Amino acid sequence: MDSQVSTESDAAFRRGTVLGLTIAEIFILLLFLVLIILLALVRDREQAETRLQDWLGVIEEFKAPSEIETLRQQKETAEAASQRERERAEALKEVIEASGEEGRTTVEAVENALAEAERARVEAQEAQRELHLLRKKGINPPCWYQMVPTAAGDSREKPHYTFNIAIFDDWLEVRRATWPSGSSVDDGIMPYAEEAAALQLDALPYGERLDDAAFIEHFRRVADAAKNKRVRTYPCIFWVRVWDRTSPTAKRRWQHAHDRIVEGLFGTYAVQDDPWPGDGGG
Repeated sequence: MDSQVSTESDAAFRRGTVLGLTIAEIFILLLFLVLIILLALVRDREQAETRLQDWLGVIEEFKAPSEIETLRQQKETAEAASQRERERAEALKEVIEASGEEGRTTVEAVENALAEAERARVEAQEAQRELHLLRKKGINPPCWYQMVPTAAGDSREKPHYTFNIAIFDDWLEVRRATWPSGSSVDDGIMPYAEEAAALQLDALPYGERLDDAAFIEHFRRVADAAKNKRVRTYPCIFWVRVWDRTSPTAKRRWQHAHDRIVEGLFGTYAVQDDPWPGDGGG
């Protein structure tokens, strides 16, 4: 009886084992295998995330395949254009080298013609600008001026007088006027007093007896600076007040000195009533 029980127990035990392992041991092995597989999956996921981080910049910049294709096409187009320009340059070089001195002369002629055309364009623009100023300001606009209203309801440029000039029988005398305050209202921001300093007007020979040649020598540079756009950005003239201090028998002298000498340099206003500032040592 005991032997029969023992035999039945051994059979039951053998039914509970596989390859000499119990069900519990097999379960532990399966669990271990599952853990190994999970570890492998986690490692693969981490590697994939690392690769993804490397491409995040690319992904952010190129969100769609169409954008990548557009950029590729633009790159190819630019490279093709660059290649064409290189080929054209090489072809031109070969033509010049083949034609020798004549080819170089032709290229220089074309370059000179282009330079002349550009100079002509600039000169035309300047001429158009001066024509506009001529229509706006009139002939010989004053370098120093103030805006005053007109009877028509608009305004005009009234000149400030820079010098007081007296014409005598044998000489001219210049007295300095008071430099005006302010500055040009539409051309430059330098005050008139600073322009006077830049032109060194204080260094001129005031209160001296100047013959005609000496007067022209000293005051031509002021007139030239105005006419050559070194005061305004357009040709202008300084205006002066002129007194007739000639004797009654020397009116031809007055006319000649006024019309030919003083008006040859400045705009003039012939004073009739105001006394000459030089009288009485003033």
